[in-house]
Amino acid sequence: MLPRTDLYEAILARRSVRRYDKALLEQSMLTQVREIISRTVPLIPENRYEATLRDVAVGEDLVRDLGAYGRIVSPPHYLTPYMLGQEYVLEDLGYRAEQIAVHLTAMGIGTCYVGALRREAEVRSRFNLPEEARVGAFLIFGRPSTTFGGRAVNRLMRAAAGASRKLPVERLFFQDTFDNPATPATDIAPLIEAAQHSPSAVNAQPWRFLQRDGQLYLFVTRDSRRYGRGPQEHYCFYDGGIAMANITLAMEALGMRGQWMMLGRAEPQIPRHPTNLHPLATLVMERNHIMGGLSPVSTIEYDQHTS
Repeated sequence: MLPRTDLYEAILARRSVRRYDKALLEQSMLTQVREIISRTVPLIPENRYEATLRDVAVGEDLVRDLGAYGRIVSPPHYLTPYMLGQEYVLEDLGYRAEQIAVHLTAMGIGTCYVGALRREAEVRSRFNLPEEARVGAFLIFGRPSTTFGGRAVNRLMRAAAGASRKLPVERLFFQDTFDNPATPATDIAPLIEAAQHSPSAVNAQPWRFLQRDGQLYLFVTRDSRRYGRGPQEHYCFYDGGIAMANITLAMEALGMRGQWMMLGRAEPQIPRHPTNLHPLATLVMERNHIMGGLSPVSTIEYDQHTS
């Protein structure tokens, strides 16, 4: 597979857009958006995923109506994604939504997440969704405002949300134990950089990576003060799915192949870790695409549906 530099560049270039051109996208572009939605790769194939494309109605304010933070100016379109399932539903929602967001970025379309975990019941009622549906977040999209004022507003709003402040890699990546912060080896560094550029609710950046015994483990932080208490604490799982998607897309862009295997709390092979970390998944590369000593698929067996 040939490298796709445009896709990798889109992963790194994507920013939260909070001021949009008021004009609706052309129908040809909206058709491409629907195609992107239909091509999303599932994290858990048994989960049922739906994402409805909607135009923002006059006077509609999703941020205000859903109690989210910040302000979004003149957004033209948004997706209402939801999922029905039993396993890793929030992770799968984030995993699929980020694929859409990155591919839209590659098309020159701006995006912004609006979280819904605090008011999922209201969202289900408002959009007539099944009672057991999980929503996680909306995805607003459209052309970013290209006026000088629009660009300035986007920069200021991102700065206010903290989205421009990314944690250094030494706080995200560890070698062998969590007592050993490290810099990733050259061959695995592009994947960790892709994860480092992942968006997260209130810029919590919950992902932590541990490379040990030829495996790359993903953990997410528990009890983040940035998330706060209540349903929004579970954004760590949604944001973990977003980071997994960025790594998956980076592998696609760089011509690598591998898969995520979900880890249950009782999985005996999970390394020791701080109590504030939740083990989420491990990345398994195919034999011909092993990087940084990561183990091939054929040498590892996991139960993908533990909980």
